[in-house]
Amino acid sequence: MTTQGRVPVRLLALGVALGLGLLAAGAGALAASSGLSSSPPTVAVGTLPPTTRVAVTVARRATDPSTSTLPPTTAAPTTVAVQTAPPATAPPVVQTGEFASFDESLQSSLIGNGALAVSVAVARDGEMIHTAAFGVADPATGEAVTPAHRFRVASNSKLLTATAAMQLVEAGRVALDEPVLASLVSRLGVVPTDGGIAGITLRHLLSHTSGFPQYEATFFGGAADTCEEAAARGLSNGLLAPPGTTYRYSNMNFCVLGLVIEELTGRPYESVILERVLRPLGIDDMRLAGTYDVRPGDVAHPTTPGRTFMEALAGAGAWIGTPTDLVAIIDGLDRSRPGWHPLSAATVDQMQAPQPGIGYSSGRWYGLGLRVWADGTWGHTGTVENARSMVIRRPDGITWAVTVSGNTPSNTDRLRGLVDRAFATMGIPAPPETAPPPPAPAAAPP
Repeated sequence: MTTQGRVPVRLLALGVALGLGLLAAGAGALAASSGLSSSPPTVAVGTLPPTTRVAVTVARRATDPSTSTLPPTTAAPTTVAVQTAPPATAPPVVQTGEFASFDESLQSSLIGNGALAVSVAVARDGEMIHTAAFGVADPATGEAVTPAHRFRVASNSKLLTATAAMQLVEAGRVALDEPVLASLVSRLGVVPTDGGIAGITLRHLLSHTSGFPQYEATFFGGAADTCEEAAARGLSNGLLAPPGTTYRYSNMNFCVLGLVIEELTGRPYESVILERVLRPLGIDDMRLAGTYDVRPGDVAHPTTPGRTFMEALAGAGAWIGTPTDLVAIIDGLDRSRPGWHPLSAATVDQMQAPQPGIGYSSGRWYGLGLRVWADGTWGHTGTVENARSMVIRRPDGITWAVTVSGNTPSNTDRLRGLVDRAFATMGIPAPPETAPPPPAPAAAPP
């Protein structure tokens, strides 16, 4: 095909992606999952007539390029009315090479089914072998997304927080099973009403076994404008169970953990992550972002006005970055991969292990900041409004990450199945999820 012939195809593909994605995002921005958990609620997206106008709320792009601090939520959202005329079929994939069928499968599964934009990165044995992106980075302008655009990675932020915390354990700054909240309680000026708060350790926070409730309304219902406010609420209220006895996924654990890192280092949380984890890995584009803090190079995830979930989450879910960044973070934890590694192999083994005496779902469990599958796969997922992300390190040497702008799939774990299906088009089978979790150690490891 000539260059002149390719232009209309690309314009058609972009127009289709924008039209279909905006339909789903317009509905999803108001009805979507607001929780950041491994199993977000289902989002129903209806079919609109071809000429329906869809109002999509997006954040205005900020002009300050500084990435040193987490900005306040000051930029007002803008409502953009878009004329849509979705065609009956998905746009063609303009792609050649070994991953053509992979990209076509992933694009057809996500773009037009609730996704405005999708980005993917694949590495084999620590070497990046494929990146691709589909759709629009900004529904207000129609800007095409590229592999360099930064997405909300949501709970994949926990990978960074956990890595920094375990570095402090390795450095002897804190013990994994040492109570860690006394200094933070004093700093926040709260008076715990539950005696169990005093016994919460780094391990409890990292493994979601502290006993904290989920606090969905605190993080996603506007009850807290900052992580400090959220933490004060969590430290003042009761626990669901004594620390170390029950697994309950809660963003409170990692919001609090980010503040504990500040107490232990005397440095702002974001600075610690940049200096101790990201820059040594060669990652220079990730940053903490506010809910309406969208800058050049960022994806504009449609967001309901008046929310503050990014500010409240902080170390639990406020980082933005690319799939390439997520792959680098996970491969950095794997000592078999080339390059710099933030932690020892023994520490990463601890991070992958289930916790003593804790019941988990068959075939999967939560370690210390890592989600682990019994087939040898490990990584994490992330979910906030109009954002999905997943990064996986497989036992066959493949590490992949996918980021999505939009509320599809309704359960972020389903990204794994979609990626497995895309690999199957290349003749690459998925590792089966068949085995139960290994027995937990009889006693906490040192």
